[in-house]
Amino acid sequence: MSGSDASRTPPGPALDRSRAPGHGPLRPFHFPPIERFTLSNGLPVITAATPGLPVATMSLLLDAGGLHEDPSRAGLASLTADLLESGAGERTAAGIADALERIGVQLGVTTAWDASHLDVTGLTGRIPEAAAILTELVRRPTFPDPEVERLRQEQLAGILQRRADPRALANEMASRFIFSEEPPFSRPLSGSLGSVEGLSRDDVRDFHARHYGPAMASLVIAGDLSAEEARALAEEHFGDWTGPAAEMARAAVAPREAGVQLVIVDRPGSVQSEIRVGHVGVARDTGDYFPLVVMNTILGGAFSSRLNLNLRERHGFTYGVSPAFVMRRLAGPFIVSTAVQTEVTAAALTEILREIGGIREAPVTAEELDDARNLLAGIFPLRLQTTEGVAARLAELALYSLPLDYYDTYRPRILAVTADEVHRVAQAHLRPGELAVVVVGDAAKIRDPLEAIGFAPVRVVEAGGDR
Repeated sequence: MSGSDASRTPPGPALDRSRAPGHGPLRPFHFPPIERFTLSNGLPVITAATPGLPVATMSLLLDAGGLHEDPSRAGLASLTADLLESGAGERTAAGIADALERIGVQLGVTTAWDASHLDVTGLTGRIPEAAAILTELVRRPTFPDPEVERLRQEQLAGILQRRADPRALANEMASRFIFSEEPPFSRPLSGSLGSVEGLSRDDVRDFHARHYGPAMASLVIAGDLSAEEARALAEEHFGDWTGPAAEMARAAVAPREAGVQLVIVDRPGSVQSEIRVGHVGVARDTGDYFPLVVMNTILGGAFSSRLNLNLRERHGFTYGVSPAFVMRRLAGPFIVSTAVQTEVTAAALTEILREIGGIREAPVTAEELDDARNLLAGIFPLRLQTTEGVAARLAELALYSLPLDYYDTYRPRILAVTADEVHRVAQAHLRPGELAVVVVGDAAKIRDPLEAIGFAPVRVVEAGGDR
């Protein structure tokens, strides 16, 4: 036998290309060790050590999100948080940017309904310097008048831009018709033209004085730091921080109407329709969290999900469709989102309603359940490949008062979800009789086909109100 013959690899079994390959066994996974402690001033701290790379993330979570705004000052939480980088102590906006660039640290500022947060990520050896800058931004912001006006104008421009973007407009109008007209969730987080036009530097300073302090904050540290190092770092930079007493946000969540709604937001000449279908969902502390996540994945949270196979693969209506339960401290929306060509708007909506009803009617198949559970369990560690990812999970522990072993038990609890549980939560938390359907598109072309469905009387509105 020649040398070339001797080295030839015997052929393996023929591949069956008619079937997708099965999933392999899940690799063992353990969340990094977590410690929780409280500083001398009462500030709670959660840390997770992730040795291996000399990188760390520090996140300061502030109970200063949109839920704490006065409705007449909608958008104030976002404006206040955005202004923190505009000047602090003796530093100008340029000085802050230069200081962060010099030490190679990335700063992020985000405002949501539940909280505002500041995040810094960099080499572990630079985190003490980053912490010093972070505490200065939070404790000694100067809110210069020119910067207040500049960012206020940017916020107004963003509102106008959102109205011109069909996708953003659909999201805004869906919230308006899913939730009661009472605050908070029926309005955009960034506010309206009327509310933002009235905001002033005094409003910003007052909001900061009332909502920025250790009694309404949590600190998260993830990275190549021991618990002892994290404690010392937190105590040095935040242990003497003082501020106002905690102030509870007072808000209630209710649907706009008791029955179904079908609303067209008219955009004459539009060649596509943005479709949103939803109703009031559940809060993050729901006891049905894990079966809901699995059910939502089967309905539309994966490429092979029911909605995607129907609207994309079978009918070719869209490139993608996704349902989501947006969970907050208060009940957020359940919402299905997609965009389709104008001429198939009514047909696409019919199929969405069919799939929502279908998953309520009978238990899911064993194959669907197995695929969804394994997908969720398999991708979960991918969200923890960076210190930012670990810090984001720690932030959830802080925001929603979850137990410290929550993420160690996450995959087993996902894998333990049964078909009966999925069926139960589909019947309990998908409510076809309460759906609000909002379609942003050309009313002249889509109104008659949508009325022919017989789902609900069609109402046509402009972006700013009813018509």
